[in-house]
Formats: sequence, structure tokens, C-alpha cells
Amino acid sequence: MQGFKVEAVLEAAPLCKKLNIITAPADVAAAFRDTVALRFDGHLNELLENFGFGPEAIRRGWHRPMPGDWCYIPNNPVNPKQLNFIHLTEDIYKQQLLPGSKMDVICRTFLDALHESVRWDKLSHCGPVVSGSHKRISLYSLCRFSMVDAATRSMFGRHLHDIEPDIVEYMLRFNDSAWMVFFQYPDFCGLPVTEPRRKIMEALKQFIKLPDSERSEQAWSIKNIIAAQEIVGIDLHARASVILMIFWAANSNEYNISFWVLSYLLYDDDLFRSVKSETEAAWHSGELDIKYLCANSPTLEAVFHEALRLNGGAMVSRVVLEETTIGGKVLTPGDSILIPSRQLHTNECVWGPDVRQFNPKRFLKNKSLARHSSFRPFGGGLTYCPGRVLAKEEVYGFIAILMHRFDIQLALAHDGSKPPFPILNDTTPALGITGPLRETEIFVDVAKSEE
Repeated sequence: MQGFKVEAVLEAAPLCKKLNIITAPADVAAAFRDTVALRFDGHLNELLENFGFGPEAIRRGWHRPMPGDWCYIPNNPVNPKQLNFIHLTEDIYKQQLLPGSKMDVICRTFLDALHESVRWDKLSHCGPVVSGSHKRISLYSLCRFSMVDAATRSMFGRHLHDIEPDIVEYMLRFNDSAWMVFFQYPDFCGLPVTEPRRKIMEALKQFIKLPDSERSEQAWSIKNIIAAQEIVGIDLHARASVILMIFWAANSNEYNISFWVLSYLLYDDDLFRSVKSETEAAWHSGELDIKYLCANSPTLEAVFHEALRLNGGAMVSRVVLEETTIGGKVLTPGDSILIPSRQLHTNECVWGPDVRQFNPKRFLKNKSLARHSSFRPFGGGLTYCPGRVLAKEEVYGFIAILMHRFDIQLALAHDGSKPPFPILNDTTPALGITGPLRETEIFVDVAKSEE
């Protein structure tokens, strides 16, 4: 797919809504530059409604504080720019995730949690089969539990686990079917996303109602967003919905990309040895230097980028707010656009005839590919993912800890052959990095590392 396609696929009585699919790199770049007609607010409003915002919460959320308003506080330390609550939440979120001291704190908390959970005596959640000094475990289960558990603790400390001990399992189940929330899938007889969503919302409501002193381990962003919610006065369900959106965003991609990176390494001994050498060089006196690792791991970075290219199924969407023209097509208010990253990432004109094959050397030979307009794993424009640097540090840290602490190798079949490589799950709509079909997931043999 090279061009700009327009399809009428969504109907809303009494009029028909157009969904404009943009796939040409130049048109994608133009769409990201148009921050007026295609600004994120229209899509964000739909997301808020899907996650549980009612009309009154929407009204309060978009209201910008003015002197004399119920939500106006002079010299407000939580909201010094006097933004509306929704834009304030975005601003707080970016301050937490963009490189700087606040990001470093949450990354350190995340890695500390990994040090605790990725331990020999805590691998039971991966379904281990014990054989002497080895354990055979599901690689996907290891990535899923470890990354979500660490992310939860980096955001909420121990508090959410105390309220709901199974919070990690509920988030994993929610994430498996989160597309149903985004696409407003009708819940006629109980969807798989309904129960985990209810359990998470109940836990978040209890967390929000705790006195601030009993949420002492929460991240800076969570503390300030909850404080802003109190000032604006949105209802408890809407407050929990905002935190759920942020909680989900922090857990929607990292474990899947970690799984794919490790899978590619396990099926290529030379790559594995190279990445093992790079990660070991980042350990100093028993401590992992994550900044050094991210700056001095060319092989790991190439594998990371290639894994993002091949397994990213994210779709950027916008609601057209003003008439505009892109690629010679006139877009009218009320219509939508969709930018599917997979089409950009499989453009043969950019990536070559081996576009569907795993080949990290393409990023080693041509480092500018990571900045190409056809490489959009984190979106672009004003909504360029603010957590992209943190996500990289989390994934690299997980791989470094795993390789340092254990000897890990692919579990072979009875005849000594390698199992088939996992198959990308394209059976449901993708919201980011897609995981494997569960029946094709792989097992690994783990032993304590002599190092």
C-alpha cells in the first residue's frame, strides 16, 4: 500500500462518516504536521467517553479555569499554567515520561522492581517445569508478568498490590482485550474485557480515596493528577477512568516488544552473544548502568528497532475538526483518519525486497532508518509518544537483568530441533506492539548464571 485510500466504513445515523486511511509516507508526515484540523483533542474526547467519562465529567474536564470559577486557584502549584484538566493531565504525563529527573526516578523504581521479581525463587508465575538446576518456563509469561508487575509498582508503589493482590493478572487480561474498549464493542453477554476492567476500576477507586499519606509510594504524576482531579471535581468513576487509561498505556507494549527481542536473540546465536557482551559491559560493581547500556549497545538497538518495525501494529487515529487537504484529498469535519504503522513499516521502496524478514543489519548499516518517515513505532507530531525513552530503558533493563542473572536458552524439541518461530497474532485489532499467537509461544531453559 503506497497511496492515500479513502473508504466509507463507519456509519452514524443519519449521516455516513468517512474513515480516511493514510499510508504514503509524505501524506503521513503532512498529517502529523497539521496540528489544527487534525489535532488530538477530537480523538481524545472519544477515548475519554469509551473509558468511562460521562457528559458532566467531559464538560468539567475541558473547562479552562478562569478567575471566579469553582476550579480556579491563584498561583495553583498543581496547575500553574491554568490548563483545562485534560490538557493538564497530558502535561503532567509528559513531565513524568520525558527525559529528566522525574523519568529517571520512575525508571529506577521500575528496575528495582525487576531486580526483585526476576529472581530464581520467583519464576513460579511462568509455569516452571523443574529439572535439577534448570527451570523450563514460558518466555511470554515471563515477559508479561515481570514487566507489568514492575510498571505497576513504579506507578503505585506497593499500594495497588495491597488493595488487589491479583492486579497484575487483571491488567494482563484487560490488555488482551483492550481493543474492545477502543472500538466500543457491544457488551451483550459479558465480554472478556468486562470483568478485569471492573476489578481494576474497583482497585483504583479505593486507591484514589486513600489519604495522600497512605499513597506515599505513588509516582509524581499519579499524585499530581489525583490532586488536579479533586480541584476540578470530576466524579470518582471518571477519576478512576483517567488513571486506568494511564495505567493501561504504561503496560500495553513493553512486554510484547521484550518478548520479540528475546525471541530473535534466542534463534540467532551470534546475535545473542553480541547482545550478551553489550549488556554485561553495562554492569559495574553489581549495579546496572542503564544510561551506559542504552548509549553503547548498537546490536541490541538494531534488534530493538527491527522488532518494532516487524511487530508494531499501532494505528494513529484523529477526528477531523476543520476542513483540510492531504494528498490531494479534501477531509471534512466529523470524518476520521487512520495511519496504520504496519503499512509504513512494510514499504518495499524504503525497506527493500526482504521487507518482511527479520534483518537487524539494515539498522546497523543505515542508522538514519531509525529516523525515517516510514518508521513510526511511536507515532509522530505533537503526539509523538513521550514515553519512548523510558520504554527503551525498561526493555533494555529487563533484558540485561535476565541475561546477567540467568543462563537462558531456547527449549528444544525431543529430537533436538528448534521449535518453529512464534507467529504474530493478527487475529484481533492491534493497538501497539502485537504479541504472539498463544499456541506458538516458546519455552526457555533457565539456569542460575555462574556470573
